[in-house]
Formats: sequence, structure tokens, C-alpha cells
Amino acid sequence: MLNINTNDENRIKELKELIAKYDKQYYENGASDISDAEYDRLYDEYLEFENKYPELRTLSDAPTKRVGAGKEAGTSTSLPKFTHKSPLLSIDRKAKDMEFLKDFFEKCGGEGKTFIVEPKLDGITCNINYEGGRFVNAATRGNGYIGDLITEQFKNTDTTYPQSIANNADLEIRGEAIIPFDYFSRNLSADYSNPRNAVAGIMRQIDAEEVKGKGVQVMFYDLGQYSLSNFTDSDYNNVAEIKDLGFQSVPVMKATSWTELRDIVNSHMNNMIQSIDGFNVLIADGYPQAVCDGLVIKVDSYNERAEIGMSEKGPKWMFAFKFKPLQVETVIQNVEWQVGNKTGRLTPVAVFEEVSLGGTKITRATLNNYDYMKNLPVLNVVAEASGKAYTQVVLKPVKDIMFIQKGDTLRDSKYNESQGEEECEYIKVGDIADDGFWIDEPNNWNGEWYEFEPNRFYLQSKGIHVGDKIIVERSNDVIPRIVAVKESHPVNPSFEVPNVCPDCGHPIEERYPLHFCTNPMCPSQMKGRIEHYASRDAMNIVGLGEAIVDVLFEKGFLTDLSSIYYLAEHREELESLPKFGKKKVDNLLKEIENKKTPELWQFIYALCINGVGKKASKDLAQHYLTLDNFLNATYDDLCSMQDMGEITAQGLIDFVSNDTAKDTIQKLLDAGVSPQAVQVNGDKFAGMTFVITGTLQNPRKYYQDMIEKNGGKVSGSVSKKTSVVLIGTDAGSKETKARKLVADGADIKLLDTEAAIQSFLEI
Repeated sequence: MLNINTNDENRIKELKELIAKYDKQYYENGASDISDAEYDRLYDEYLEFENKYPELRTLSDAPTKRVGAGKEAGTSTSLPKFTHKSPLLSIDRKAKDMEFLKDFFEKCGGEGKTFIVEPKLDGITCNINYEGGRFVNAATRGNGYIGDLITEQFKNTDTTYPQSIANNADLEIRGEAIIPFDYFSRNLSADYSNPRNAVAGIMRQIDAEEVKGKGVQVMFYDLGQYSLSNFTDSDYNNVAEIKDLGFQSVPVMKATSWTELRDIVNSHMNNMIQSIDGFNVLIADGYPQAVCDGLVIKVDSYNERAEIGMSEKGPKWMFAFKFKPLQVETVIQNVEWQVGNKTGRLTPVAVFEEVSLGGTKITRATLNNYDYMKNLPVLNVVAEASGKAYTQVVLKPVKDIMFIQKGDTLRDSKYNESQGEEECEYIKVGDIADDGFWIDEPNNWNGEWYEFEPNRFYLQSKGIHVGDKIIVERSNDVIPRIVAVKESHPVNPSFEVPNVCPDCGHPIEERYPLHFCTNPMCPSQMKGRIEHYASRDAMNIVGLGEAIVDVLFEKGFLTDLSSIYYLAEHREELESLPKFGKKKVDNLLKEIENKKTPELWQFIYALCINGVGKKASKDLAQHYLTLDNFLNATYDDLCSMQDMGEITAQGLIDFVSNDTAKDTIQKLLDAGVSPQAVQVNGDKFAGMTFVITGTLQNPRKYYQDMIEKNGGKVSGSVSKKTSVVLIGTDAGSKETKARKLVADGADIKLLDTEAAIQSFLEI
């Protein structure tokens, strides 16, 4: 390859081979030798090389050039490709908060404009084509422009669709392949965690016969190109026409005011979408039970959509309102104290009766810290224990609490200025609305309206106890967390911080509100440091993820950071471990060897220095250039660095002067690790601070590398000290602030076209 150094060229070749291999395993066999996280690390590493060498993007065998590159795109490397007549656009604007929806509503015209609302189906997007009135093919969305042909797979689904349409018309119609929730529950739940995974796995099968009898249906909701005169400027009317043509459509509702739109969204389309067994499910006559993860809101008129326009990421006339996480109830059995990786921080972990949430069986959830555990909201706020109320005041506005329920008793606390003291009233919750509730008790207020306002507080018992009924949700649809106590039992045992580390027995140190093990050689800490050292953002040793580290640490093959580089001494033993084998061990050892020459910032970050993240590691590498210079840093010199606080500077001095740290680094160097000195192309941007905002022609890292290699610094915020701002599309508040500062006299250079950026950077 031209203009690519030999080491990088070899690694690029290796990455292309590995990604192709794992793509084949995933899409043709439905399984892979590596986890999704490890796959993503490989793919992201290749992206970094593309940013470094843009000419890679022109190569025909580039992983990123394959249709739907990456697993989540829903494509197979083996299926034939199909170019869509018009692009299938993704939704760029997404939020769970009503204020963002209101902003979208107003930007698209506001009151008087017609909007449509439809369920956001959680499946696989498909594009169906008719030519001369006859059905010809079906394809996946792919990257929005080119997808996989799945014609035969589509024919083997249970989809309702016409074989032909009138007037010899051409039609491109979009839909979502789903498996109805009731069918999934009866027939597929033992094999798949949720309907989305099931339909993704079934529809990517190379053998189309595997799709038969699996319950897959496609629900249609949108048009691409068409020649039928039946369709109009109204998307709402066109969905009805889709149904009349014989397609299984989606339910659609219309709104012409903010009140209408808000009510439709708040009610989940008038209760068409309901929670069932940890899923949001469409329950509407005439429609399959499709799992939904939100609602799609669109401007109804096609002509108005054209006027509103597009961003580089997607249409400005479409919005996805994501539902709040689903919740389930369970019962606390115990609290275990987990020693955090890397830092030795103790974290309480709740153990509870098994529940299913979004198709995943869960029995544990992190409680973050002791204060979090002690102060969870309690819903039965005035329950009695031994004849006495056990409640206490919690200073949080009622309007911010999601968990107020009918029957709860609230404390209304107000300051009486005339008497110079606080007055308290207790009010029982009746029927609830968005902005308040009706009072059930006491009698003198019964039936009165009570509005949610700041400084109106509720009561809570202290701590959680054995037998408490709790409410659990999955944060960002992934991580389980406890959000409230439904029923508290304070007479039962509560949970306290242990005095010694549960892993090594050393004393616990409190650094409010956190607690730490004081032993730097604690096994849990050491294992965590190894995991961090091998992670993608650090040394990026693919194949040495957390699960593998756990096994090798337990077996005694990994004891500290340097032991990674001596695993070859245990080759035979490694090959004999379950799910390892010769080839996997060979790949792992080769990967370890290939990653002995990291960039300096990677090595600094990998050392797991307290308070030093990725950004600080890059700043330190840029400042000191070599490892020796970094290890000889002084406190005064560190404090002279921009954005380097005194506490972090002192922590760095403590680290580089610590005998254990010195020994760790020396062992790594003795093992062959050689951090590369920072190559500075010049000092053209020395002393200059850049801000990059919006969507640019190339990935952000592309510009950042150019700036940093010429002595400049990239910051995440605009200030009077900013030198240059690179402005892409949809830049938002940073652009606004920068232009205001310039208008007020600040010496900031604004570059708002790609040509201007390239000229300034001399790319």
C-alpha cells in the first residue's frame, strides 16, 4: 500500500482478514468465536486506520465499504446486494424527554401543522419492490443505500402483501420485519432472548427455508418511489392506502396541535402500546403484537418535509420518542459488597428474586454507593412499624419523582413568613395527572386539586432491608438498576458497609461517599487493572476481554500486567482450557506480540493512574513526547499544563515516585513493551486551542490527529481562550457561543466550510 508504513500495513491486512472471518461466522452460522465487544474493538481499530490513511476507503475490500458494515447493520457478506431506488433514512433526532419533542414540534412549524404518530417497531427494516405491477424483490435496509437481497426469505414469512398491484404500477414500499410477541412467547422464547434478536437471526439465514414457520411478519409504514396516482401529499392518507392495497400496515394517529401530540405520546397512542412481561407491545385490533421501543413522529406533508430538509445524519422532519425504561417488581434477598476493578472501590450489589426484563433474566443490580442504597425513594411512605411512623423528609421536588402513586401520603412543606416558621401538611394522593393529582384525604381537602411544584416533598424510610419489594428497570435498555422501594420492611435486617475488604481482608477506608480497599495488591483490583490495560482504549489487545482475563487470572496464568507477555510459556496449558484450542491461543499470543508498541498516550492510560483518563493521557503524551520525560515530570511543570488541576498533578507525582508503579513499568519494559515517542510534524498550531463541532466531511479524529501532530490542542468547549472553531452541519450551541464571542470582540477564527478547514489545516 502506498504511503502506509510497514507495521500499519501488516496490521490493516490482519484486521481485514479477522473482520471478514467473524462476519462470515456471525451472518452465515449465527454465532461467533468472539463477543460483540471484541468485534467492535476490531472494527473501531480499522476505522482509526481509515482516519489515519483516508486512501483505505477507496479499496474494494475495505470492511467499511461492505454493505451494512458492522453487525448492527443487519447484512450478510454472502447474500446478493441491492441498491435501493431511494435511500432508507435513519432517524437522527431521538429523545425520551417531552421538552425535546416540543422543540422538534415548534421547529417544524408548530400549531396548525399536521403531524403523524406511529409505533417505532423493534425489528429489521425491509424494502419491498414492485415493477410493472408485479412483486420483484425484497431487501434489507443495509446502510440505507444498498442492502442484502432477501426475496426468498421474505416470501417465506407470514406477511400479508399483494402479489401484484393495479395499473402495472411501480412501487417501493418500506416495512419492519417483526415476530409477534404472543407467537414469540409461545414458540421462540426458549431459543432467543427477545423478538428483535429472533427476527434478526431468522431473516439473515442464507437458507431461505429456515424462515418458514417462524412467525415473521412485515408491517409496512412508508413509501419510496411510486407511480400510483392513489398516493397523495399526506403520509397519513397514504398509510391508509397501503392498507387498502392489501399490505399489513401500522396504526397511525394524527395531531394538529401540541396538546394533541403530547396526549397521543403520553398515552402511548391511546393505550395501543402496553407493557407485557417487560416489553412494550402493540395491542390493537387488526394488528400483530409487535414489540415497540418508542413512537415515530413525522411531519405529514411530503412537500413540507422537502421544505424542512435534511441534515447529514437524517431528516429534520422526523423524530423518535423513546419510551422510558420498563420496570418490574421483585424482592431484596441480600446485598453483597463488590471490590471495584482498578481502584479498589467497594460497591454494594443488590441480590433479588429472579425477574425477566426485556427478555433478560436478572437477579442483581448495582447500588452505586452506600448513600444511594440508603436513600432510594420509598413508595409506601407512611407505613407503620411497631405503631410508629418510620419516615423522614427527603428534599426532592415531587415533580421530579416518577414514582408517586395513588394512595401515597406526601408532606407539603411551606415556610410561613408571618410566623417565621415552617408549616407541614400531610396529603394522601388520589387520581394522578401529568402536572398534579386530586387529594383523597384529609376530609377538608378531599377532592381538591394539588399541583406538582418545587419545594413540595415526600417522605421516605431509611435504607433497604431484607424482604423489601423493589422496582427495577434497565437503564438505557441495558444495565439493571433499582429505582425505588415499593414496600419497605424496616423491622427486618438492613445492610451496612463492611469493616474489611471481602476479597483480601484488608481495612476499608472511607472517602465520603465512597469506600475503598487499602490493599493495592488486592486480587480484585489487580484483575481489574489487567482488564483495563488490555481494553480497547488502552493497549487494545483483542481477545483478552474480561471473560478471558477472569479465566486466566483464576488459573494463575495472569498475576500482574507484565504476566500478559509471558502467557506463551503456558501455551500447552492454555490450549487445554475449555473453548480455547490451538488456533485461538495462537491468535491471542500473536495479538499480544503485535501490541507491544503502543502510542505513548495509550500506555499512560493503560497504567490506570487515578484521575487520568483518555484526554489527560493524550495531553500528557503531547506535552512530554517520551516515556522517560513523563516519568521525570515535576509538580510545577504538570501544573503549568492547561486543564491540569493541582490534585491530578499531585496524584501523578505520587504515581511516578511510587516504588510499586516504578516496578510495574520496568517489568513491562523488560517484557518488550516499547511506548512510541510522539511524532510531532511541526509546531504550526503550538499554543492554539481548537474546538470541533457539528458533522464534518471526515470523522472528528481525522481533524484532531492533524491538529495535535502540529502542536495544537483540541478542547470540548468554546471560551475566550479558543483559537479556532471547525464548524460542521447541525453544530448547535457551540457554534452559537463562538459567534457571540466573536461578535463581542473575541479573537476566534471560525471555519464553517470544508474548503476553509482544509486550507487552514493544509490537509
